[in-house]
Amino acid sequence: MLLAERMLKRIDSAELTHLERVKVRCSLARELEQIGNYEAARGALGDLWKRVGERPDLEGLNEETAAEVLLRVGSLTGWIGNAKQIPGAQETAKDLICESADLFRSLNMRGKVAEAQVELAWCYWREGAFDEARITLQESLGLLGDQDHDVRAVAIIRYADVERAANRLHDALRILIDAAPSIEICNNHTIRGRYHNTLAIVLKNLGAAENRADYSDRALIEFAAASFHFEQAGHTRYRARVENNLGFQYLLLGRFAEAHQHLDRARRLFAGLKDQGSIAQVDETRARVLLAQGRFADAERAARSAVSALEKGGEQAVLAEALSTLGTALARQHKVDEARTSLYRAIYVAESVGDKEGAGRAMLALIETLSESLLPVELQELFEKASLLLQDSQNRETAARLCKCAGIVFSSFKARVAPEPKVRFIHLSDEAATLLRYAERVASKAGRVLITGETGTGKEVLARLIHQWSGRRGRFVAVNCAALSDTLFQSQVFGHRKGSFTDAHADYPGAALEANGGTLFLDEIGELSPSNQAGLLRLVEHGEVRAIGSVETQKLDLLIIAATNRDLRDMTRLGSFREDLYYRLATYHIEVPPLRKRPSDIMALARHFIAEVEAQYGKRLNWTADAIEALCRLRLMGNARELRALIERAVLTGREGQVITSQAVEMAGLNPSSEVNLADPWRNFDLVEEVERYEREIIRRALESSGGKLTSAARLLGLSHQSLSFILKGRHKELSSLIKAGPKRRRSIIRVAKKEQGLRAPKAAACSGA
Repeated sequence: MLLAERMLKRIDSAELTHLERVKVRCSLARELEQIGNYEAARGALGDLWKRVGERPDLEGLNEETAAEVLLRVGSLTGWIGNAKQIPGAQETAKDLICESADLFRSLNMRGKVAEAQVELAWCYWREGAFDEARITLQESLGLLGDQDHDVRAVAIIRYADVERAANRLHDALRILIDAAPSIEICNNHTIRGRYHNTLAIVLKNLGAAENRADYSDRALIEFAAASFHFEQAGHTRYRARVENNLGFQYLLLGRFAEAHQHLDRARRLFAGLKDQGSIAQVDETRARVLLAQGRFADAERAARSAVSALEKGGEQAVLAEALSTLGTALARQHKVDEARTSLYRAIYVAESVGDKEGAGRAMLALIETLSESLLPVELQELFEKASLLLQDSQNRETAARLCKCAGIVFSSFKARVAPEPKVRFIHLSDEAATLLRYAERVASKAGRVLITGETGTGKEVLARLIHQWSGRRGRFVAVNCAALSDTLFQSQVFGHRKGSFTDAHADYPGAALEANGGTLFLDEIGELSPSNQAGLLRLVEHGEVRAIGSVETQKLDLLIIAATNRDLRDMTRLGSFREDLYYRLATYHIEVPPLRKRPSDIMALARHFIAEVEAQYGKRLNWTADAIEALCRLRLMGNARELRALIERAVLTGREGQVITSQAVEMAGLNPSSEVNLADPWRNFDLVEEVERYEREIIRRALESSGGKLTSAARLLGLSHQSLSFILKGRHKELSSLIKAGPKRRRSIIRVAKKEQGLRAPKAAACSGA
């Protein structure tokens, strides 16, 4: 700190040139950064740089000084972005550091290039891109000479940290032991503290994985050494990290009270520094302690807090861990759908940055906690992927978990006679999670629920979930209102007496009586005729049913759930749907958004459908990551049904083991009416036919949405009545059957009189001419 104080006084010296003052500012910023005082380091740069996201002012600087400024700004952008969870900060940091390295490289300053590479690797590490971090650090160590002691020490420690984070614990331990002699002669307390802290974490993890009490005991000694050196360096931020690590260590030792004490200290220190990212990591550690104590609700709250903070930044590997912890806490409380969502998100986030270890551990957590809610084929797919991702892991605990999960998967296939898993609403998005939480609250107190949304959004699945959550012991009975005539609807819902129909042989109780004590699901309620709406009103309003041909009524205990893809409010205004029935059905109204408005759910559904369809047809295809992403980009007007149909067609037309590319998926999405050859997606393609097919499908949907009204359909399509009529008569005559004739307009008396007068005039002229 004395050096920092001397440099701070020197900045204001009138003897310094602009270039010299900039160099002093960079040196001061570097000194403050090393002790974790990142905001002070930013302030030391003065007018050169104001805030994260802004480019530094390099005007008037030579290449070497400009490169130093870029390096300092890039490094601080990474640290401050990490502390404040600033979105995109790590990408910005990498760009600045790479630009700095290029300038140093052009000046042949190998040591400075290596220093920039070390900072660049740490940006990769924060994101969870461990392979990139490892390669970058190896390159930097190759560039460093014997004189760059401090930079080499930092590179070695960070190299060990990368291997530790990737669960290559023995490699990390070897690196640290080899580096011990050079660390012992280092006079930098920050570097020595980081060395002892990293060594302690490696020993802690090895002690837990291999049941080595000697490693665990030595880890406590190393943590104490790290805390001493950080205190000597005045590095509050790293002292707080040691406290967090000690909290984790005492968790592994089963000493929960001491774990909470250290976590409390860590959180206080990080709060004083306003380091939101590190506070989130403390909350994630605390959630693990609470899980071990069996305090699942408290663990959920702590993990949610961590996820909420980490979602704002770019630390995807840490976010994946927090999501996995949250999923475990939810599963322990039997919140199956939310747990599944959180764990699948953890897998997706970890895979997106190449964190194989994190993705594999999340898959194991999914198998361990939710095996009873997953299909056997889904469990098998998860286990196979986890095995591939974790094949290089040196963690014995991970190997033991893999063996345990293999047993779970084997048992799931062995017990095929067991009851099928409960209904699941497959999703990843926060919107869907919020909707499900509301539906679960509604289920316990609702008597009537209206679910609206486009076709294929999962309305019936949601209805079945509400039935499950309601705790009702009766059956879930579904009636499709659009598929029944007026008479059939009456008989199917209310029942009929023997002899009421010529083909009837016995009394038929009807769906309402069948569902007594349970749930009656009325799908496509918007298609119900006015007469049946009136008949349904008594059941909805009073819970009473009277079979056709009977004078007796029966009181029922029903949860009535109605669903439609039409706008019932608009229908009530137009008079095609009874207003009193609408308001009685919509005691609770749930709108399910289409998949195109929650694209992250497409990822979860795609994976689920792939596993389901491949199991159905006994065929396995190799879907690339790009192909899955292509599925998410499709404009799915048919929602989940269209997505499943597309995947099913791909499985049916593809051969065993075939690689499915993004191009094949996109072509299949563009041509849903025919079978696309996935090996050659352009075969037999005809642009004119495809354009006409797409035009025909859009017009058909517009006519259906407008109820067959040509003018309304034209308005939806942005066309005039005449233009749409011309297209239908010319290219799509088969759609004319969808047009409903409107009521005949009354002719104006004046127009009739004028027309008759016009018709008589020529005759009068002809007579006068004769």
